Amino acid sequence: MKKNGLYGILITGALSLLMYSFTGKGEDKGPVIPEVNYEFSGGAGFYNYAPSVIQDEYGIRYAFVCQNLEPFKIVDYIYLYKGIPTKNGYKWQPGTRILNPSDSGWDINHICDPDVRKFKTTYNGQTYDYIMTYLGTDQWDNHHNQIGLAISKNIEGPYIKFDRNPIVGSEDKNTWGVGQSTSIVLNDSTVRLFYSNSKGGFTYRDVVLNNLNNIKFGEEKKITGMGSNNYPAFSKKNVYMVSERRINMDKQIPTWVGNVSELTCLPLGRDLSTPGDQWIKIGTVTPAESRFPRNHNPGILTDERGYVFNDDELVMYFTPAMTGSNWLWSYDMYSATFDLRKFFKSSK
Repeated sequence: MKKNGLYGILITGALSLLMYSFTGKGEDKGPVIPEVNYEFSGGAGFYNYAPSVIQDEYGIRYAFVCQNLEPFKIVDYIYLYKGIPTKNGYKWQPGTRILNPSDSGWDINHICDPDVRKFKTTYNGQTYDYIMTYLGTDQWDNHHNQIGLAISKNIEGPYIKFDRNPIVGSEDKNTWGVGQSTSIVLNDSTVRLFYSNSKGGFTYRDVVLNNLNNIKFGEEKKITGMGSNNYPAFSKKNVYMVSERRINMDKQIPTWVGNVSELTCLPLGRDLSTPGDQWIKIGTVTPAESRFPRNHNPGILTDERGYVFNDDELVMYFTPAMTGSNWLWSYDMYSATFDLRKFFKSSK
């Protein structure tokens, strides 16, 4: 779920209100130790973070991430990495730039935190099969973040920005704003949109999006105690959440991203607004598992609608990082595979 790790020096003050430690009071039946693997990199002088990874019916994986365009220059663009399944695992093709900051307006500086879903929508007489929500900002201090929408007829693009963006705005230019969005398709008309909000924490609301000339927003609700930088996914039985945490973290830079990526869940029957400290902990990626002192910006591998494939296994994608002056240029993409069968067996 996005996703602010790159901008930490500039926004630490604003994020201090948003991001706080997970208290760990939920029911604990784990932990499950994940299998951690390297996936791909933009190469020297490039960073990858804020993954949204979906898998189609043919097993092809599409990883939408934030990456810079010019080596060692810090400006976020949205890239797509395509993973082809082979007998030796996934072979990732070179990244392709699919969305840029605008020349003017609300997303002129950075765009990041992409989230793509297969969802049929119409606009001005045209039909589109994919939607992308993303974060944009028009301030170099990385306040005034807002959420926009892009649409496409093909998962690989081209993506066209909605001309009435942002769809979720923030009037206050002195706070972090809203962003780090993730959506889950509920039905043919509606998605559930989750996002971080500096006015109250992790937020969700249902949005009718099948006709972009008539968007309807549902009531905004909060998940208290969850902090920011979370990525949810549904299964037939559970709601899963991966979250960035700071647990007994050292004081070396980058202090503005977490050292632990945590996996929790709730049964589908539970109230989704259950406070974060009551979610059930399954497992974590810590420096012990990744061998990196920072492990942040986690996302969940899902199908094209935002659902995990079963309750036997969950794949988390995340960005580890070194500490010290080279922290940003160590941002590559890794995965952590959790064997959920071990967890649910031990829960019986």
